[in-house]
Amino acid sequence: MPTARSPSSSSVASSWTLPAGMRATKATRALAALYEARPDAALSESEVEAALAAAGAPVNKVTVYRMLDRFAAAGLLHKQVDAARVTRFALASQDEDTAVPRFECGDCHRQFRLAQGSARVQSALKQVLAALATAGHESLAVDVAVRGRCAGCAHPAGGAAA
Repeated sequence: MPTARSPSSSSVASSWTLPAGMRATKATRALAALYEARPDAALSESEVEAALAAAGAPVNKVTVYRMLDRFAAAGLLHKQVDAARVTRFALASQDEDTAVPRFECGDCHRQFRLAQGSARVQSALKQVLAALATAGHESLAVDVAVRGRCAGCAHPAGGAAA
């Protein structure tokens, strides 16, 4: 994530720094606070819109899309499309070259970051990207999504770890 703080971003959530030129409005502060409170969340536009309204920062759908797109363009959020073709936004990895593997439940559509074995996954992804770059391809990006049923949906009596 970017490290230089703009003067207007001092009240933004502590781990967030707004990109140059982006004002620290009530809505942008609420968006930063939302992702700081839910760092593993991969939220759709409508989920973000509802969460901002619940946090006392109601904004229209167009403003939410613009904020999410700007945060993604600045490298603060990662934009991905799930199995239902819904665009979701999650916190971007600290390492720009790292894709964050995620598991998506086909029943409840929650998404979980996959940390276990991440080093091996990253190694394999770097090899794939290197092979593509050697073939002359440019501006490469990788999204890793594993789909199935989460523990909570597969075994409802046992409960789910959120």
